[in-house]
Amino acid sequence: MSLDKAGNTLNTARSLNITSNIQTFSDWVGSSDFNDVYSFNLTARSSINIAVDGLSANADLQLIRDKNSNGLIDYGDVIASSSKSGTLSESINKALDAGNYFIRVYAKSGDTNYDLKVFQNFAPSALNFQLNNTDLNTTDTISINSGWVSDGNSVSDLSRVDFRIIKPDGKYLDVADAITFTADISNPNKAYFGYSLSLTDLNLEAGKYTLEGKAYDKTGAGSNTVKRTFTLTNTLAAQDWFSQNLLDQEIITLARTLASDGNLNRQDMLDIFRNAQDNSVINANEVKDLRALVAASTPFSMDEPVKWLSTQVANGASVDMSASNFESSLVGRWFLGTIAPTPVFNGKNLTYTVVTGNLFGSANEARIGDIDQGVLGDCAFLAALGATFGRQSNDVGNASSSVINSMITDNGDNTYTMRFYSNGEAEYVTVDRRIATSVAAKRNNGILWVALVEKAYAQWLEWKENTPGYNRIGNGDSLSRPMRFITGQQTFTMLPTNMNIFSMLDSSLASGQSITAARVGADTKYIVSSHAYSVTNAYTSTSGEQRVVVRNPWGVDGKTMSGVNDGFIDLSYTEFSQTFNYGVSFAYSA
Repeated sequence: MSLDKAGNTLNTARSLNITSNIQTFSDWVGSSDFNDVYSFNLTARSSINIAVDGLSANADLQLIRDKNSNGLIDYGDVIASSSKSGTLSESINKALDAGNYFIRVYAKSGDTNYDLKVFQNFAPSALNFQLNNTDLNTTDTISINSGWVSDGNSVSDLSRVDFRIIKPDGKYLDVADAITFTADISNPNKAYFGYSLSLTDLNLEAGKYTLEGKAYDKTGAGSNTVKRTFTLTNTLAAQDWFSQNLLDQEIITLARTLASDGNLNRQDMLDIFRNAQDNSVINANEVKDLRALVAASTPFSMDEPVKWLSTQVANGASVDMSASNFESSLVGRWFLGTIAPTPVFNGKNLTYTVVTGNLFGSANEARIGDIDQGVLGDCAFLAALGATFGRQSNDVGNASSSVINSMITDNGDNTYTMRFYSNGEAEYVTVDRRIATSVAAKRNNGILWVALVEKAYAQWLEWKENTPGYNRIGNGDSLSRPMRFITGQQTFTMLPTNMNIFSMLDSSLASGQSITAARVGADTKYIVSSHAYSVTNAYTSTSGEQRVVVRNPWGVDGKTMSGVNDGFIDLSYTEFSQTFNYGVSFAYSA
């Protein structure tokens, strides 16, 4: 046997400088030299290929990371191993993060020479490509010129760029890969590629698609993922569909033209509805055509709010319905907000006023500080709105609410489409700028979104429950019901006096879940009775005390000030649990 060139422990390991080239280190292990240990360092994440061959007796292989740097191989330090029987070669191929690592070759039985072969494999990187055309017909060819990718082991290590198409419904379709690469003359690690894919035999419908690509090398290591969106239209199929499924010639021609881009938007549907009013009444053919346009299988798409509202119009239309009634009771109600909640609250007549202002103000998105309750008893609803914002302890945090921002669509014509959920399914209502100013939520600094959402809530519930909307929302509600309507999630309510729920508050807020709380009985020092609050934070103070922050939807603290009079009230967990005796309601994804 030759002299031992490798160390026998982690502290005496032979240091290797691993590169992209295969390096071979020859040595031996056996009864008098059981271990050979090598060390190496990675400055960036990459794949390491290790092989031991040339064996005349059984030897095994381990890849080690000394996690606590104690120079010992502790439990969990071995991150990969190879232990084949007899004189079979051992190998490890592992993607590793930057750091220090060790290779251990050790005798299993007998004495043997061995060859340790090591090289560093760099995954392909910086994949980039652009589509030559993003507006295509279903029979066109999708193509790429001068896409490129880098590989630290040279262009010869590249295997393929794997492509797949993401359909409008989110499903994937595997398609042909790019397998031919041309090296950059000035950079041997950079390669160019082209790509061409006929769409004819893929049987894709009109809509928006994404071509997704990822490069792989010969070891299977992958690059970044690149996505490029394109739109498909099907002119011939669409023409056939309109003529085969619609009856009124004017609607056929108009709808075909408007859907030539593969989509019918809000204005397109308004144009079609106005066309259906051409002879003062809605005839049988027009009723059938409107319902066909909103059916499930059509060669064009509609945004979800447009489709839902259009379905209400189409299903509400009847044969020989007057055009004026169709416009006011259906188109106006669902698309223009002309039918507002009944202007009455607890026997008092209300007056609508067209208000001025800006939807969100300078923030350009909803802020919790905009929520300021008026005279309606809808604190549970407004607290649920406030609970959708990210965790914050005061009005300076300005956390965002993806729920509210996606709930409201500004139609650009002084109307707004709002989303609520019924049994987890999205439903929509459109409102204009008329506000019952005597009862509505306050519009601080001219910000309108809270008052508009409140009006939409009354309008939606009046339609669903056939009860004057302001009476329905303005006289209290359960704690959890409004939160289900706003978030579409399931809810459960707990009494904090029954168990310690601080950790549940903390983890739920950390995961973006909404929480509200309410009290009944007498007022406490900080909390008003028969009133709901948003739970906006749970934290442990520097002194180790568990604390919970709630916000009053009045926009001020309301009873006794807790810090700044901004509606945020910072309570010890003991105060919180003893105060909110009506319950704490959590929204959660089913």
